[in-house]
Amino acid sequence: MPLLDIEKILQKPNLKSRFKLVHVAGLRARELNTPNEDTIPKQLHEYNKNTTTALGEVIKGKIDFEEIDE
Repeated sequence: MPLLDIEKILQKPNLKSRFKLVHVAGLRARELNTPNEDTIPKQLHEYNKNTTTALGEVIKGKIDFEEIDE
């Protein structure tokens, strides 16, 4: 995954920090590692590892998320 893609995704209004990118991708990777009946199937099949798949899904906009203020 080129660095340019990561820089591009950080320009989006809902994901302005690398920390958020890593956090969201980590949550998705955990979901892929331990799927249940509510788990969305893999959106990208070009990667072998779930962590890389999760990061790719977030960067390419295949997985949507929203931030909840508490």
